[in-house]
Parts: sequence; C-alpha cells; structure tokens
Amino acid sequence: MASSLTRSLLLAGPIILLVLTGVAGYAYSQIRFLHLPVPQALALFTVVLPFITGISTQGVYNFVQRSSRSEPYQLAIPLVVVIGFQLVYETIIATLALTHMIPPANLACGLNDQWQKMYRDKNGEAIKAIQDSFNCCGLNSVVDRAYPFVNGKPSKCATIFERNKSCFGEWRKAEQTNAGLLFLVALLVFAVKAGSIISLLTSNTWTTSRWTRHFKRLGSEPHRDEEDNRASMRGLIEANAQEDEPYTDNPGNAAETPVVTNGSHSQGPRVEPSQLGDDHNEWREERDQEQGH
Repeated sequence: MASSLTRSLLLAGPIILLVLTGVAGYAYSQIRFLHLPVPQALALFTVVLPFITGISTQGVYNFVQRSSRSEPYQLAIPLVVVIGFQLVYETIIATLALTHMIPPANLACGLNDQWQKMYRDKNGEAIKAIQDSFNCCGLNSVVDRAYPFVNGKPSKCATIFERNKSCFGEWRKAEQTNAGLLFLVALLVFAVKAGSIISLLTSNTWTTSRWTRHFKRLGSEPHRDEEDNRASMRGLIEANAQEDEPYTDNPGNAAETPVVTNGSHSQGPRVEPSQLGDDHNEWREERDQEQGH
C-alpha cells in the first residue's frame, strides 16, 4: 500500500508541479499586464518554486534508493539544508502574497500609489490597458486621472467609451485574485513536497534500508540495557533468597561440621546430646550418701 502510494505521488507530483508552475506564470503575466501593485519579483520567485521542489524531492528519492542498496551516505546534510531553505522560501512567499489579499481596506493605499505613479509618468498605455480590461474609466471615479489625459480638464473617457464605472473595485479584486494564486501555489507546493517525503520515508524501501535499521538498533539499545539490569537484579534477589544460613546459639561456632548419615552429608548443623542428665544423677547419689550417714 505504501509503495503504491509512493509511486502514485512520484508520478503525479511532477504533473502537479508543472500545473502549479503554469498557474504562477499566469499570475505573473497578469501582474505585469494590469500593473498591479504586487512585486514582480515575488511572482517570479513563485514561478521558480515548483521547479526547486521537484529537484529536492527527486534528491530525497535518490537518497532513499541509495540507502536501501547500502551505498555510502552522501547527500543527507545537503538535502536537509535544501529542504530547510525551501521551507523558509515557501513561508516568505505565502506571507508576502497574503499581504496583498487581506485586509481589503489596506490595499487602497498601494493601488492609489501605483495609479498615481502611472499618471505622473504619463503612462497612458498602462492606464488604458487597465480601463479596457475592466471596461471602466479612472481610479476612484470616471474622471479621476483617467485616460485620455486632458491638461487642466476632466477626462472624456466616460463619454468616448460610454463607460459609467471606475476601475478601483475591479482592479483591487484583480490584485487579490492574483496574489491568492501565488499563495495557493506556495501552499500546494509545500503539500506536494511534504506528502512525497512522508510517503518515501514510510515506504518499505526506506524502512528496510541499512540506515533505518541502524537507527532502530540505536533506539532499542537503552531498552535492552534496562532489561539486562532488571534481569541481573532479579537474579541477585533470587540467589540471596536461596541461601540457607542456619541458626546457632553460639556465634563463635558458626562453621559446624556436617553429620554423616547413611554415608551422606547432612545440610544442617550437628546436634549433640545435652549433659544435664548426668549432672542430675550425680546430685542424687550425693543426697543418698548423706541420708545413709
């Protein structure tokens, strides 16, 4: 199951990354054509992002295959560095793209500055392209810095092209849409990369590789040591419990010679008859002699 999922991701991954590259390229072209206040460098870095992800994912796959054949470990540190750099890369792109999406009220300043720059530079082609794309005139109203420019007089854009709406709403929406595409590309690229790497690391090829076995063996050694210590302690307790130390009234005679019974050695101490009986007989003889006198 894991191997089939890995193969599916490896086959579908390049196609998804290619589609994401096309989406980022489309967003870049719209940002340029509509002169949106989204940095073109941000769009270009987003276009390159799927390509970098494909290279890093292929590098991880090659490393897994090489480690499964017990070949020398060569690319681990470079791959970790590349994947870490790419994670920072994706985070920056997603964050910057998000600033051109929300909140909508904060986008007015950037749009106004961009339009004013085009109007000051007398960039009639740029403003005309925006007005023709959204069938509008001017920024905040149909006469607000609209094209064609008329010195000291309101623009006749609305009269000439028979338009009755300004470009602000549609232009802001275009900024949010294309910034959202850049954000989506960064998010999906991260998802594809994470899914591919996880499926590779959980595949049979990786779990049976030499490096994985080595790490598992290192991880199990502390448990083995703990079990060995417990077994040693249990053996000492059982050995102490089996020792039979006999009780004796005379501590000085702790070592008793074993008694031989029927040719075999007894394990207990030797028992000797008491002398109390002889002392009692001697006392009775002395009393009978005194009575005879």
